[in-house]
Amino acid sequence: MEFSLRAYFKHTMLADRLNIIRAGILGANDGIISVSGIVLGAMGANFSSNYLLVSGVAGMLAGACSMAGGEYISVSAQHDIQKNTVKKVLSETAATPAMSRQHIVTTYLKKGLSKKTAETVADELMAQVNIQTQVNDEVADTYQIKVGHYLNPWHAAATSFLSFIAGALIPLLAMTLIPNPYKELGTLIAMVIALALNGLVSSHSQTMSTKQTMLRNIIVGLLTTVVTFALGALFHTTIGV
Repeated sequence: MEFSLRAYFKHTMLADRLNIIRAGILGANDGIISVSGIVLGAMGANFSSNYLLVSGVAGMLAGACSMAGGEYISVSAQHDIQKNTVKKVLSETAATPAMSRQHIVTTYLKKGLSKKTAETVADELMAQVNIQTQVNDEVADTYQIKVGHYLNPWHAAATSFLSFIAGALIPLLAMTLIPNPYKELGTLIAMVIALALNGLVSSHSQTMSTKQTMLRNIIVGLLTTVVTFALGALFHTTIGV
């Protein structure tokens, strides 16, 4: 069967889709800033082109693996919390049917049913001893979790890894393709453009304005590269490499 990205996202839970988007935006942003800082710091130290390329590629791979590992650990913890929450609700519901009945009544009252109708629904559900249905209603209403559908740590890890690589390629390509004496300036401009575009994309999922998001990204990137370039230049001056 042919893989369809649209179909994949359609059948993925909203929380997981948002988590994938978040991991992608953060991964790309970190890839742009981290590798830009590395190569510009190496430029400040006056490293040769070969050293620049090796430093950039090593930073790209190390950063991508680190980001993916961090996302996997973080989302795995959320995944476990979701599963344990459902397990706890299932245990409590099975042990306290009277309380479960009242919770069902309350849930359907909130949904607009009359008290009589809500009680009828609750009695029918309790008569069927359908504990799973009660659990589904409670975790969905209280914890915003759908039973059996939890955050997938592999989705976040893979997205973070690939997006970091994609972001890191921008300063790497700029550093490789732009000739001297414009290499530093060209790499810096490429970084600023990439961060602005990433801020533009990420602003759609935030309450902060597009301009503020783009400006924040650019300022963080510039501060990072200024520090690394200055340290590289200091290293070159004091040690003479």
